[in-house]
Amino acid sequence: MSKPSGLTRDASTVRPAAPRRYRRILRHIVSRAAARWILIGALGALLVLLVGLIAVQGLRTGFSAMQLLAATLFVLPIAGALIGLLWYGRTLGGAVAGRTRAEAAAHASGESFRTVASTMADGIITIDDRSRIQYVNEAAERMFGYTRDELIGNELTMIMPESFRDRLQAGIQRYLTTGKRKLSWESLELPGHQKDGKEFPLEISIGEHTLGDEHVLTGVVRDITDRKRAEETLAESEAKFRRLVASAPDGIFVVNTQGGILDVNPAGEALIGRDRGQIVGHKLAEFIPEERVSVMDRYLTDRLAGHRTTELYDETWRGVGGHKINVQLTSQVVHPPEEKPYLVVSVRNVTNLQEMQRKLLESERWASMGRLASFVAHEINTPLTNISLLTASISRRVSDAEVQERLKKITIQGRIAASITQELLKFSRPGAINPVETNLTDLVRTAVDQSDMFRKPGVVVETDLGKEPVVCTLDPLRIHEVFVNLIKNAYEATPNGRVKIRLEDRGPLVAITVSDTGTGIPPDVQRRLFEAFFTTKKKGEGTGLGLAISRNFVATHGGDITVSSEVGRGSTFTVLLPKQAPSPRRGP
Repeated sequence: MSKPSGLTRDASTVRPAAPRRYRRILRHIVSRAAARWILIGALGALLVLLVGLIAVQGLRTGFSAMQLLAATLFVLPIAGALIGLLWYGRTLGGAVAGRTRAEAAAHASGESFRTVASTMADGIITIDDRSRIQYVNEAAERMFGYTRDELIGNELTMIMPESFRDRLQAGIQRYLTTGKRKLSWESLELPGHQKDGKEFPLEISIGEHTLGDEHVLTGVVRDITDRKRAEETLAESEAKFRRLVASAPDGIFVVNTQGGILDVNPAGEALIGRDRGQIVGHKLAEFIPEERVSVMDRYLTDRLAGHRTTELYDETWRGVGGHKINVQLTSQVVHPPEEKPYLVVSVRNVTNLQEMQRKLLESERWASMGRLASFVAHEINTPLTNISLLTASISRRVSDAEVQERLKKITIQGRIAASITQELLKFSRPGAINPVETNLTDLVRTAVDQSDMFRKPGVVVETDLGKEPVVCTLDPLRIHEVFVNLIKNAYEATPNGRVKIRLEDRGPLVAITVSDTGTGIPPDVQRRLFEAFFTTKKKGEGTGLGLAISRNFVATHGGDITVSSEVGRGSTFTVLLPKQAPSPRRGP
């Protein structure tokens, strides 16, 4: 069913047209219909009038019926031609009026276009199919520095750099000939050429239309100098920021709300021991020990939500080779406009720093203990000396066998006490080292031979001292004592099994390892092995100073002693020494 003619539709509903519009439409329809029927009626009346005049004139002059018919037939074509002429004249008049109205509308449209174009900030340029400029607006004149008269009729290439003109002309002609183009015509960036010779960046969008048989291209041109300058400034700022991030000593990780890594700097790659491609796109949790993942997830969630105010955060990560490292984190939440927030996490490896702090505290503690040990040793030495002298004096005067036996025991215990005081003095005042050029290979071999008295029958000794002798500058007495102490401890920890002593040349360093297949050392004991007076031996079997003194001796040479052990599988002690010991100095 068709809709009533009196209804018009807008975006949301259908409503009746206004009564005034009804009257206007009705008058238009009636006026056009009345004009048509008036013309037809007038032409019909004229035809009847002509036939009637012929008939009256014929009767008055005495024409016969045949003559009247002939006259009528003669007049009818003339009347038809007259009617057709009148109808064509009206139609032609309507066409002329329509064309006049169209021309007026076109003129009005052109004026509207020129009015709008003259107020636009962007330039407008129209060219014909021979690349000649047909129209420019005021903005284009200002943009290129030419007047309209200088531009109209000239080729478009006059406002393009000379180096670009041939390519531009070839591209336009190719399109006009084949209809194909290599580039999009929307937001095309090209260089422009001003009258004073200055080049500047343009953004051009091109449209096309036809005027009769002529193909016309119209471009909207925008000077993007300021935008390009801003882009260059931004790019330079970003490049500077990236250089700073790339050169930062701390690892920097950009993390999204799901804990995924978006970016990482070279220090971050070195921290984890992986290339950028093996880090970006992975979860941060992959580089954290399993037992710390939930804690780290909580930290990230709280920081992104703004609940956590403390930025400095100590954590444990997996470093190169999967080894655990101690790190400190600082982070900053970034809220980009219309995007999800992300977290910039700065990670510093503080493992070495904390180890240095531990050693410093340990050194201070040892210094305090050394002062105490020195005091105790001096205070004990005097009564021990007196006891020894009195025992010897009594032994010379008394012949009783039982008394002599007891005096011998006193003497033995006095010697033990004296050896302890010597150990205390050695620990508290290692003294200056006397480095000399020493064949370290022979020194290790001698220590192995002298320690053999402590080896149990079921223990097998293996040595790997290399084919070439290793020569170092060190204090042979101190280092020999270190080797004997380590080998003796290995024998005591291995009732049955194997002890291996190995010497390895590592360029500027040498490594001496003493390994055993004994009982092993629990982790909690390993942490205290080098503490003064700490011992796992039975009461009376050791002072707990052997390893502490050994580490002191090695430290005075600029080296270190480390231990690795597994309960039930044995232990390995490694002595690292520089080939060239420091200049003679007092020990710590």
